[in-house]
Amino acid sequence: MSFDYNKVVQKVDAYLRRKRAGSRVWSLMLPERLFTPELWLWEPRSVARGAAWGTSWAIAPVPLQMVFTVLCSIWTRGNVPMSVLACCISFPGYQVFAWPLQWYVGAIVLSSIGLGSGIDMELIRSAAAAATQGWSAVMHVLQGVSLLMIGVELLLGCLVTCTLMGVCTYSLVMLLWRKK
Repeated sequence: MSFDYNKVVQKVDAYLRRKRAGSRVWSLMLPERLFTPELWLWEPRSVARGAAWGTSWAIAPVPLQMVFTVLCSIWTRGNVPMSVLACCISFPGYQVFAWPLQWYVGAIVLSSIGLGSGIDMELIRSAAAAATQGWSAVMHVLQGVSLLMIGVELLLGCLVTCTLMGVCTYSLVMLLWRKK
C-alpha cells in the first residue's frame, strides 16, 4: 500500500469545500483562499515557507498558534499542511524553557543599545525558581525591576527568536531539498 499525497490533498480539499458550502459558520472560518491549489503543493519554496511559519509560531507565546500559522501561510503562499505540522513541534510545558530564554535575548538586545531592565541570567534563574512558590514570590525576586521593561524585553526576545527560528527552518528545508 503506497501513500499518495495528491489523493489525500484532493480528499481533504473536497471535504473542506463541502463543509464550507454547507454551513455559514464553516464559510466564515475557512477563507476561500485556503482552497487555492498552490497552498497544498509539495514544492521546495512552498514547503519551506510553511515550515518556517509553523516553527516560528510554535515558539511564540500566543494562543491559537495554528490559526496564525495558517493565515501567514495563506498570506505568503506557503504549504498549509506543512505549516500546521511544523507548528505541532511545541510540546506542552515548553514555555518553562522558552520564555526565560526569550526574555534574556530581549534583554541582551536592549542592553546593547543602552536600554533595558538590567536583568542578568542569575535574576532570571531566581525568578524561575520562585515561580514554583507563586506569583508573590516572583514579584519579590523582581522587586526594583521595571515590569514594563520586562514586558518589552520579552516581546522583543519573542520577535527575535521567532524570526531566527523561521529563517533557520526555511534555510534548512531549502538546503535539505537541494541535497536530494
